[in-house]
Amino acid sequence: MKDSLLSVRIPADLADALDRRAADRGVGRSVMVREAVAAYLTTRPTPAPVMPMPLEAFLEAWKTAPRLSADEAAAYEADLRDARAELPPLDDPWT
Repeated sequence: MKDSLLSVRIPADLADALDRRAADRGVGRSVMVREAVAAYLTTRPTPAPVMPMPLEAFLEAWKTAPRLSADEAAAYEADLRDARAELPPLDDPWT
């Protein structure tokens, strides 16, 4: 696979740390950066656990949730309707 040249601007202290780590391993900056980018792109972040909210807490939070005015709600509905009209029709998998 052909390599691609990439220029990245990083703070001086980060570049210094990169140089020290590369020297410790006896490799160049490019090797360190390639390995770091590859590791970053191949690991999936662990999603934060979603804690269920008790109904009572939800109802209490709902009381203070922001509400749309009638005009805002009508504009939102119109935007959704217009966006839906622009979508191509779905193929019916049953026909």
